[in-house]
Amino acid sequence: MELKKKIDEISDFFDSALGSQIKYYALFSFVLWSVHLILISLISYFHLLLNHNIQTIGDWIGDRGWALIIISKVLIFYFALQFIRLKNKKINLVRSYFSNSVQMPRKEVIVALLFLLIGLMGLGSITLNRTLIFEFDRIILSIVGTFILFSVDYALLIVLEIFFPLESEVDKKRKLFIFPMLFYYFTYATFIYEQIVSIKLYAFFFLLLYSGEWRRRNWTLPVLFLLLFLIPSYSFFGLDPVWGASYTFLKMEKVISSFSIFVLITFAVFYLERVQKKKPEYIYRD
Repeated sequence: MELKKKIDEISDFFDSALGSQIKYYALFSFVLWSVHLILISLISYFHLLLNHNIQTIGDWIGDRGWALIIISKVLIFYFALQFIRLKNKKINLVRSYFSNSVQMPRKEVIVALLFLLIGLMGLGSITLNRTLIFEFDRIILSIVGTFILFSVDYALLIVLEIFFPLESEVDKKRKLFIFPMLFYYFTYATFIYEQIVSIKLYAFFFLLLYSGEWRRRNWTLPVLFLLLFLIPSYSFFGLDPVWGASYTFLKMEKVISSFSIFVLITFAVFYLERVQKKKPEYIYRD
């Protein structure tokens, strides 16, 4: 009876709004993992036909890491949207969300953004990269790849939130902590061949989710943090998990630990949360 009760509780959870979001996000990630594994397997197969060794195959995959990430994510996200469009009439609500959920950046957000950038540069002792290999296409791939890596999952969560809206404040808080962990885990499991995946991803994705709910639901603040903090960190400051500082104009002389990233983002979130509580807004229009 106790086992049956536990099974029923688990079943009820996955029938709830939060459980449904987790379920479909996991399904999307599993399909992404499967297709990406097939892609890597095909690449390895053709290399083996050419009598290339495992190290050569690994170097080839790493050298084209961002391209493979972009292809895999965009392809599966496109098919996911086609499936959603065919199966659900709520797709119009998605368009409405992107039209209406716009929040212009305020001074508190700019302060938090500057704090993150200055803090990151200070922690890493940023300096000019004198060993830079200038390849414009690599810089563009890094920028686009970073944007796709984070934005596809974030956009999918927006769609899932529209289809399975969370009513409970407890579930909304749970979501802030659960999905960054799932994002980290699935990114690690899927793209382990292309990049060095660290728990920093959890902190970065948490920042995007939090900013998307700051004051009121929006997609513009996460895009701001993505464009002006995460992309510079990866593509200009040398934290690129695929190519490191090989193609960046700047680099970090010191290794920045995951703990330091967590502390940095925690301070920024704490500041934004404190401002929100000190100056609550019940009705707000940009």
